[in-house]
Amino acid sequence: MKSGKFILSISEYFTLNENWYHGTPDSRELDKKGFTKRTTSVDYIDDIQKYRKTQEQMRMARENDDMETYHELLDKIGDFKKTYTYQAPIFLSDKLNVAKTYADPQRAFDYQNATQKVYKVDVDCDKVVKIIATGDRFRFITVEKVKNGFINAGVSEDKIDELINKFNYYVQNNKGIKTDVIAAIGSYLGFDCIDVVGVLDSYHGGRIRSTVRMVLDHKLIRIV
Repeated sequence: MKSGKFILSISEYFTLNENWYHGTPDSRELDKKGFTKRTTSVDYIDDIQKYRKTQEQMRMARENDDMETYHELLDKIGDFKKTYTYQAPIFLSDKLNVAKTYADPQRAFDYQNATQKVYKVDVDCDKVVKIIATGDRFRFITVEKVKNGFINAGVSEDKIDELINKFNYYVQNNKGIKTDVIAAIGSYLGFDCIDVVGVLDSYHGGRIRSTVRMVLDHKLIRIV
């Protein structure tokens, strides 16, 4: 067995709450139009090996006080960065009290007229990644836990390592991944939903253990 891969027990892998909730600080647009497509983007490195090599050359130039070479390399290193645009995930929780924390009108642009609301929704996900993230805070998940989730969903370890290196290039210690990067990787690989199980989440910080579902296609969600 390759390092980093583990097998979930049947009960741990499949026993999930199928009640899903979405909290919003202002429900007016959602009441009129339902869930709509929105896009977001993240940066990634197209050729991570050349990028790392250039970084090392910059370090050596700086140590040797060769500032001319350093600035030449600095101009080039930006060429390695690309932008990946994908459908912004819609976040759901299997805990009503967690969803309620996101229905805070103070979060709304027009908070004085905002109408906060929590929706119960049905979700029809076909390709799902389940990341067992027990004890982690939702905004920053341990790399090994993310890897294991994608491997168990059928992605090769080499492929997920490659994508984590490309999309998570700016995290030097390689210990954690932000959730927008996880969503980008899931979208890139063609998954419908990503379930982050046992994570600590609420709008005011990681307080309640729950499952957060990131839905990567708005058409999969139906308001009950």
